Amino acid sequence: MSPARPAHEQPGHIPSAVPYDEYGNLLPSTAGKDPASIVWREPDPLTLPLQLHDTHGLRGITRPITWKDPHGPATFPMFPDDLARAIKGTIIDHGLVVGATWVPLVRRDQYGIALKSFHEQEDPTPEPRPASPAEEAAARYIDREHAVRFILATLGEDGENDLPPGLKNLIRRIREEANP
Repeated sequence: MSPARPAHEQPGHIPSAVPYDEYGNLLPSTAGKDPASIVWREPDPLTLPLQLHDTHGLRGITRPITWKDPHGPATFPMFPDDLARAIKGTIIDHGLVVGATWVPLVRRDQYGIALKSFHEQEDPTPEPRPASPAEEAAARYIDREHAVRFILATLGEDGENDLPPGLKNLIRRIREEANP
């Protein structure tokens, strides 16, 4: 984080653990809280429908905006600068933000949620499985045949019958299993 940028403009990062109280509220800060009352959880993304609960945070850059779970007592703070992106990038149905994925962030020892970016919402592509020996051999065969076709197309030849002996030898060597 750059010290040249104010705290509210810091990008934030996903912490290794997030503080909650006994009611399921995400705590905006652990300062002044009894350590025994803080429940540390994994920073799992939230897919709850949330409604805007308290916007007094818009009066100051360090005070959070609060989102509430309409079906429970849990509240979640948000950094004020993230509100516009959250409203523009979500579907709001009867006052509820639905279908959004929220991630907990930490910025300068303050905790809050932010809308997960579009590219972050997609599951990472799985690592490709290693190719079998047969698949590798087929790929090498295809690559060799492409090289032969490229040579023939470059010379303007339709077939391999009327080629000079040196070029026939080159094509034969390309097609062999072992490279020349």
